[in-house]
This record gives sequence, structure tokens and C-alpha cells, in this order.
Amino acid sequence: MFPNTSPTQQLSKAERKLCKFYKSLRESERETLLSFAEFLNSKQTASEVANKVEAVLHKPLLSIAEDNESVVKGIKRLKTSYFMIDDEDLLHQVSSLMSEHIMKGVSAQDVIPKIEAVFEQFYQDYKNNFTKNND
Repeated sequence: MFPNTSPTQQLSKAERKLCKFYKSLRESERETLLSFAEFLNSKQTASEVANKVEAVLHKPLLSIAEDNESVVKGIKRLKTSYFMIDDEDLLHQVSSLMSEHIMKGVSAQDVIPKIEAVFEQFYQDYKNNFTKNND
């Protein structure tokens, strides 16, 4: 019988069938069956370990803005700093602010802090989602 199974415990149909097959095998075949079972068990354990990837909360790698930084350079700097934020998420808000700069003549010194605030807000959302999903 199976280890850790007392005679009073009922075996499932599959367990009884496996016992029947095991008993009908020669000793060398039994060793092969046991080796295969051990292989399957170790494969399952390795798979479970591989699926338990630890989530990591990324922190921004902030860099200082250059003097007279252009809006484009500011966006590039912020995309590098906030690498964990998906560009598609930012596209609408950042392009709207870029349009203010180009179409309405709002200075880079006025637009860049607004873009920085957008990146910071998206980072806060990222942190909140991370915390919610990993508690």
C-alpha cells in the first residue's frame, strides 16, 4: 500500500488501480515506475517554485532636470526615471500637456512641472496597485 495510509483509510479508485499495476510488475519495472513517479513529483515541485516569482516594487530613478530643459528632454528624463510605468497609460495626459506647450505657447518651465506631476501620480497609482495585489 501507499506510505502514510492506514488500512482503515479508503483508497480512491485510481490509487487501487495503481496498486494493482504496481503489484503485477516485476521488481525492475517497479523501480522504473517509482523513478518515474519521483521524476513527476520533482517536476511538479520545480514548476510550483518557478511560478512563485516574487513581485518587486520598483522605485523611480529620479534625475535632476537640466537648465533650460526642453519639454521633449523632460519627458525622456521622466520616462527613464519612471521606467515601471507603461507609456500607453501616460500618453493622453502627457500629449495634452505637450500640446499646451506647442499650440498655446505655454513655456517649458510651466509645462514640465505639470508633466512631472502626471508621472508622480501614475507612480502613486502603480504603488497602490502593487500594494493591493501583493498583500
